[in-house]
Amino acid sequence: MIAINIKMTKSLMLLFTYAAVLLLIVLNFKPIMNGLGVFISFFTPFFIGIVIAFILNEPAMYFEKVLAGKVFKKDRPALTRALAILIAHIMVLLLLFLLIMFIIPPLIENIRLFSSNVGTYVNNTQAWLNQLMSHFRLESFDLSGLTDKAFGALDSISANMMSLLSQIIIITTSVIGFIVTLFIAIIFSIFLLAGKETILHNCDRVFRAYLPDKVYETAAYVNRITIDTFNRYIYGQLTEAFILGVLCFTGMMIFGFHYPLMISTLIGLTALVPLIGALIGGFISSLLLLMISPMEAIWFLVFLVILQQFEGNVIYPRVVGSSLGMPGIWVLLSAIIGGGVAGPVGILLGVPIGTIFYILLRNAVRQKESLGDTEQV
Repeated sequence: MIAINIKMTKSLMLLFTYAAVLLLIVLNFKPIMNGLGVFISFFTPFFIGIVIAFILNEPAMYFEKVLAGKVFKKDRPALTRALAILIAHIMVLLLLFLLIMFIIPPLIENIRLFSSNVGTYVNNTQAWLNQLMSHFRLESFDLSGLTDKAFGALDSISANMMSLLSQIIIITTSVIGFIVTLFIAIIFSIFLLAGKETILHNCDRVFRAYLPDKVYETAAYVNRITIDTFNRYIYGQLTEAFILGVLCFTGMMIFGFHYPLMISTLIGLTALVPLIGALIGGFISSLLLLMISPMEAIWFLVFLVILQQFEGNVIYPRVVGSSLGMPGIWVLLSAIIGGGVAGPVGILLGVPIGTIFYILLRNAVRQKESLGDTEQV
């Protein structure tokens, strides 16, 4: 009887403690999250380094395999690993350099040319709107008020340029801070890739020593699914965005659409956002083309829809392989929930995180069903 009372007292104390901690977190949720954000910000370079190492792990392993098989014949593993990591980082930096040298200047020129012709495009759009309104016998819509406000805002920004000097200094400081953070992150990613086996082995030893066997096996199982899902997601999205951007540029050049480089770059970048990214880029691009020619905007939308269907159903499965394996409705739901919780970053991370939960639930249901069939037999 005494043992039962002691056990009940301990349970009640744990329950009250849990309730008090939960209430404290709820009442001070915003300060706690702000403090957590400040704490995490100190480790930003390390988190970025982990992301870089995760993305470059596959290319580094490929280069290491090639070097070990054809250059060093597996007799210098340390040198092979170092050269593979160096080649992977140089490859990424080279791609960024090519992006800056061959895409950014023409892209800026396209934007400059578009901005210099805004007046003509507005007049064309106004004429098209007048024809459309007169066809349906509706009152015409005047765009001059919108353009006057836009140009007025630009004039006010130009007039107050001196007051923006402090903001320019702040931006410059932020850029320098970002460069320093990125440099530290790259160094940290190099150390991670160089000693990944030792790091993973030591982490495995710690978890195996301090976690119960069942908890350890579950954690290892979730870790394998998480790594596999994020690998497929990252490389799948990058490959899909690149292919879609190149195909969009090629098609726009063939059909003679305006601003092919600017629009195809926008389509490729927005395609990194799962499911709805390319649609957002297509909508923005169609608005730009609408100011040049309404018919060109319509034909561009038709071209983009056909291109997305071709890329998604023919090229993407063959180049990337199998998709994440989650139904489209759950992909959309994951992106919406992620965006509501963490904004743009939540949209990007919501899909792989949702996929992880989906795979875990699917495998648990299948295991439960298989155990039920076995018991019936």
